[in-house]
Amino acid sequence: MKKRIVSGIVMGAMVILVLWLGLAVENLIITTFVAIVAALGVVELIGNAARIENILFKIIPAFYTVVMVFLFNNINEYTYKLFCTDYNNAYVLLQSLVAAIIATIIYIIACAVLILVYQDEFDLAKIATLCGMPLLYAYGFSAISTITIMSGGIFYLLLVLNFSSVCDIGAYFVGVSIGKTKLCPEISPNKTVEGALGGVVSSVVVGLVLTLCFGYFGKIIPVFLVTVPLCAAGMVGDLFASIIKRKVGIKDYGNLIPGHGGILDRVDSILFIAPLVFALMLLGVL
Repeated sequence: MKKRIVSGIVMGAMVILVLWLGLAVENLIITTFVAIVAALGVVELIGNAARIENILFKIIPAFYTVVMVFLFNNINEYTYKLFCTDYNNAYVLLQSLVAAIIATIIYIIACAVLILVYQDEFDLAKIATLCGMPLLYAYGFSAISTITIMSGGIFYLLLVLNFSSVCDIGAYFVGVSIGKTKLCPEISPNKTVEGALGGVVSSVVVGLVLTLCFGYFGKIIPVFLVTVPLCAAGMVGDLFASIIKRKVGIKDYGNLIPGHGGILDRVDSILFIAPLVFALMLLGVL
C-alpha cells in the first residue's frame, strides 16, 4: 500500500507539472507527454498482452502511436473549430486527415511485411492487436490531450477523471462496505452492483460540485444527465481491459508504475470516456 501511495503522489505531481508547463508555456508539452505515455501503453499491450517479443514489433507501433496522437490532436482541434463555424482552418483539417490516412497505410504495410517475415510467430489475435489496437489507443489518448488544451480544458479534464477515477473509488468503497450482488463475476469477481451504483452517485455529487466551483451554472443539468452513461462507459472500459488480461493470463499490463501495474491499468476507463466527452463538447452538450 505504501508503494502504491508513493507512486500515486509521484504520478500526480508529474501530471500537474506537465499541465502547468503546457498551459502556461506551450500546449505542445501536453501533447508530447500524452503521446509518449500512449506509446509506452501500446508497448505494454503488444509485449505483455499480445506476447510479441520481437523489438521491431514494439518500436514501430510505438512510433506510429506517437505520430497518430499528434495528427489526431490536430484533427480533433480543427474539427471542433469547424463545429464552431470557424472555417478558416478547414484546409489544415483536410491535410491532417490525409496525413493520418497515409501514416496508417504505411504502418499497415510495414506490419504486413514484418508479419510475413516472422509468420510462424503470429496468430490472428496477434495480427489484430498489432494492426488495429495502436490506432484505437492513439485516438483515445489524443482525446485526453485535445480536451486538456481547449478552452476550459482543466474543467473538462477533471470531468473525465470524475467519470472514471472518482466513480471507480466510490464503487470500491461502497462495494467493500455493502456490496453483495456480483456485477460480472466471471470477469471481475470483486465488482458489485451496489458498488457500481455507489460509484455513479459519487460521480454525480463530485461532478455537480466541480461545475459549481468553476462557475459553469448552465452546465449543471447536462453534467448531471451525462454522468450515468459516461460512468457506465468507464465501467465497460475497465471490464474490457480486465477480460483482455484474464484471457491472456496476466494480472497487470506492465510494472512501470510500482503498486499500480502498467499505464493501461491506470487509464483503461479514461480511454473510453475521453472520446465521448470530446464528442459531447463538439455537439455543444458539455
